[in-house]
Amino acid sequence: MNLSHIAVPYAKAFFEVALEQHSLEEAMQDMKLIQNICKTSRELRLLLKSPIVTTDRKSKIVRLIFEDKISKLTISFLLIILRKRRENIIPDLADEFLELYKDYKGILTTYLKTAYPVSEEVRQKIIAVLKQQTNKEIELFEETNEEIIGGFILRWKDQQYDASILKQLNKLKHEIASINLFVKGF
Repeated sequence: MNLSHIAVPYAKAFFEVALEQHSLEEAMQDMKLIQNICKTSRELRLLLKSPIVTTDRKSKIVRLIFEDKISKLTISFLLIILRKRRENIIPDLADEFLELYKDYKGILTTYLKTAYPVSEEVRQKIIAVLKQQTNKEIELFEETNEEIIGGFILRWKDQQYDASILKQLNKLKHEIASINLFVKGF
């Protein structure tokens, strides 16, 4: 079950508190760490979702993992989340907080998929065009996938621009398939 819709108000609340206490950068670093640990530790994700492990036990484990690595504000917030029995949203909470941070700072995360790695010159041109179109700083993640044959796919937020050869071939195949080659009278 996707818990991101439940995590949004908690992320907004923590974002506002961090902003109010002038510790937004520190909170962002904390949330990046939490996000990375949650992504890499299957055991932690299972622990947070487990209905068998008590809240007190989960609190002790979270303290052991994070207390010396993150700020007091963030650890206090995590403990509140645990007390409210919403610990299963912690990974989504970190994701949502980081999205709020990027929106606040004017950073747009974009994903570029190409058949082969692009040169630095092409990368900078893509960033410049996106920056001009969106008036935001661009955070570009690149992926190579030979299946697209050539061209590129550029994705950000809920938009996608697909200029891949694979898409063009599929479009052409669909158009050819819709042509009726059987003509009566011959």
